[in-house]
Amino acid sequence: MDIFPKFIIEDGNLILSKCTFHNELVTNKSKVYGGGWFSFKNNVFKLYGKSDEFGYAKLEDIQKAIKNDKVFTNKYLTNSIAQKYKFVYDTGTELIPLN
Repeated sequence: MDIFPKFIIEDGNLILSKCTFHNELVTNKSKVYGGGWFSFKNNVFKLYGKSDEFGYAKLEDIQKAIKNDKVFTNKYLTNSIAQKYKFVYDTGTELIPLN
């Protein structure tokens, strides 16, 4: 199966990783607020789209996770990367800075 760059918002945490399905990033489905896709280039994570399983993540939930240093590359929530990289959200017509 193919893997893709995906993210979810779960219980105030932004979790990004390559996986086949968004639910592979989840520890508790009842605490997932949405998800989407990402790309990474020039030390910038560009978030966009939606999860077929969980819908769109709210921009304010994404921003809050970044501000609170709760951005992780695995569901075990170790070593936040929020301070190491830039994050933007691509609406399709504009790039919104998130940090």
